[in-house]
Amino acid sequence: MRLGFFSIALFFTCCLTAQNYESRIHYNVKLGDEEQLHQLILLDYTKLLGTALEVDEENIRFNVRSATEVSIIPTSKLRFLGVFKEEKQPTGGLYSTTQPVGFTDLTYEPTALPYTSKGEVKVINLLYATTEWSLNEHYQIGVGLGGPLGILTTQRARWSLSPLIHVGVSNKMLYVPLVQSFSERLALLGDVHAMLTIGTSSRFLSIGTGLLYDNTSLDGTAWAHRMALGVQLSKRWTVYTEALMVLTKERRFRRNNLVLLPTLNAALSIRRHRWNFGIATVQEEGLNFLPPPIPYVGYSYYW
Repeated sequence: MRLGFFSIALFFTCCLTAQNYESRIHYNVKLGDEEQLHQLILLDYTKLLGTALEVDEENIRFNVRSATEVSIIPTSKLRFLGVFKEEKQPTGGLYSTTQPVGFTDLTYEPTALPYTSKGEVKVINLLYATTEWSLNEHYQIGVGLGGPLGILTTQRARWSLSPLIHVGVSNKMLYVPLVQSFSERLALLGDVHAMLTIGTSSRFLSIGTGLLYDNTSLDGTAWAHRMALGVQLSKRWTVYTEALMVLTKERRFRRNNLVLLPTLNAALSIRRHRWNFGIATVQEEGLNFLPPPIPYVGYSYYW
């Protein structure tokens, strides 16, 4: 049953490439409201300020600020349409020139929500550190360090089937030089899975299934299922929980061994910055005690 679900999800992610334009419009945008200042971001990351008058499947009628004529822009070129605000801070005299970036990925697990930035730098507990670039509205790649273990690369793809239904695939691959010196095979560890996200960046449920793999072992694969739930409490704060269930198959573990890794998190977003605060624990089948939660802190910068 799980294999059937995985196959169906993978089929949709590979074969369906249409992304509904409504999923790329922030829910606070009021079309035609001249009291709002809108920011229109195109696929090539060109940014326009003004008022979005009307949007349909073919074109966007956009009144660019300081322009005398209304611009007609193909909807197929739309990356993101949001509300642009300038906020003066009471002490530092600094100005916020952008809204907080849309909540598209969690601390450890990705979602299938559309990308809303050109890229990001993510650091967790000064160990896990990656830089990821969005090639277009569908594809993202990244490279970084997986702690002291080795070099980490990421490859992701995602599509929106409707404003509230999104699908995607993700692969994280870690090259471990230390293990390579003891193995004749290429030392690659990874996590490949398909995912389904229901909702928007303000309220979502994300589920996925796939495989953890270890190229240095003859039986180094294990099924891994995941679920995440998140709610935006305010413009800056979002709370979410993540859970990973691993069914290990390696010979050095008991057969059909079950491992659960739940987390509880809160995220603070200010302009292009995001701080993540969370606790995580692990529960293994057969153990009679729950290890104490481990706190962690993450930081991301978007551009």
